[in-house]
Amino acid sequence: MEIKDSTRSALVRKGNELFNQKDIEGAYRCYLTASYFGGIEKVADYYNFEKKNIIKAMQLYKLIIKEYSNLGGNVRAKQKLDKLCESVAKVLRKWLKEDETFNQDKNKDKLELDSKNTFLPNDYKKNSLEDIMKAKEQLDNKANIVNDKKVSNPLPLNVKKPVFEQIYTNKQKANDKKN
Repeated sequence: MEIKDSTRSALVRKGNELFNQKDIEGAYRCYLTASYFGGIEKVADYYNFEKKNIIKAMQLYKLIIKEYSNLGGNVRAKQKLDKLCESVAKVLRKWLKEDETFNQDKNKDKLELDSKNTFLPNDYKKNSLEDIMKAKEQLDNKANIVNDKKVSNPLPLNVKKPVFEQIYTNKQKANDKKN
């Protein structure tokens, strides 16, 4: 059903008036009747930023994307919807990481180190690349001293050096993917 321009203008004005009076639902009905998607976007922004009702805001942005393609309004709504979706995804990821029932087997993510590698602190998941390289250097120094027989308590020869190289390689790959 098509409405006259004068009726549409009156509905938009009435919607703006209701919106300023904080009658958001009344304003939404006026904007929807007039097919004024700029007003609907304003209502969606209100739900998003002031009321923090993300679900309602997402529904309205999606309505705008579906119905409105004039003057790039759907592009703005799409950008806002994408940002909301990213925020929701971040929150869900954080909740899942903190959920004890979800993270029952935390050891799968950790690299197992040989118990003889005492130069690397137990909290190796948070170690920086510099800590790992210092630990490798200390191991190399100990191994050289053992080979020169300058130490009375030598380091056991079954220390696995490739673990450090593996950690270094994995860190480098992760950094390359970030860049």
